[in-house]
Amino acid sequence: MRCTSLVAAASAVALAGTALAQADSTQYIDAVTGFTFSQYVNDKGIVFRTALPADAQVNANYDAVLQLIVPISVGWAGFAWGGSMTYDPLTIVWVNGADVVLSSRMAYGYYVPPAYDDATYTVLKKATHVNATHYQLTALCLGCTLWGDSDTGITSIDPTAKGSLAFAFATAPVTAPSNNASSFSIHDVVGHWTHDFSVAANDDFNATVAKNL
Repeated sequence: MRCTSLVAAASAVALAGTALAQADSTQYIDAVTGFTFSQYVNDKGIVFRTALPADAQVNANYDAVLQLIVPISVGWAGFAWGGSMTYDPLTIVWVNGADVVLSSRMAYGYYVPPAYDDATYTVLKKATHVNATHYQLTALCLGCTLWGDSDTGITSIDPTAKGSLAFAFATAPVTAPSNNASSFSIHDVVGHWTHDFSVAANDDFNATVAKNL
């Protein structure tokens, strides 16, 4: 599978624009998990962090770690790996009692996104929990850094560059919290930011993942 020339040209323009943009994220070294993250915090206080292997290569389907820390008052929060609601992997999280639920989705229109099976997640249990004020998810994803097909074009996250990411959240709880295929209400707020993936490189990535399983 490969991009058409039009898709490739459009991607090159988008990447060039992103490369010139100032990053909204900063490096965060987490003493608890041992990961070095690139971190963005939105106005609601939701924390979005990514950690990548130091040897990750653009156009390769490499692993990535995502960590979300969400105020308990938020019914669900979503992270868009490609910076838009449609045609990129979406990671949706919510709380179910003492558990954090992860739902892999991809939207093909502006409606509740269905399940997306081409992204495989492993929840890092030692870094996933609920307390009185927040819920935290930390998960390894394979299939979140490279996606698409010959019709829509192939998109890859460049681990050495800046990229556009997006979030959404709602205060209303999901319909069936124990079911990761649950429906949920439309978002209250959406937002975008420029994320610097280059500061999220981890030399000991695999060992750090294993430590948090």
